[in-house]
Amino acid sequence: MRFGLRDRGLWLVVDPTERSEPNDLVSEVSLADLELQFKGGLRIDQNPSLFTERKKAEIKAFGRLTALRAARAIAAQVAAGKLQPGAHRLEVFDGEGKLLFEADLD
Repeated sequence: MRFGLRDRGLWLVVDPTERSEPNDLVSEVSLADLELQFKGGLRIDQNPSLFTERKKAEIKAFGRLTALRAARAIAAQVAAGKLQPGAHRLEVFDGEGKLLFEADLD
């Protein structure tokens, strides 16, 4: 499939922040929009991913948000003394061993 500079149909997914909601993580973009996103402050360390199918983008965004929320919940449990100290990092991998999400629990 070929995309022109202003053709819509690409779905951008970025990593969540502490205040993110699912709709904050997915947006429909063109290649021109993507360039503006980077000029406006989008960074590679936010792990931008492009999809051609909205549903797949939404699934990826939901997974990233779920992982962040899980990391926060685990960190809160450690801070409250309800879990054994020692766990300092949460890493989520896909079935092929590719790192999908990482977060420090400290």
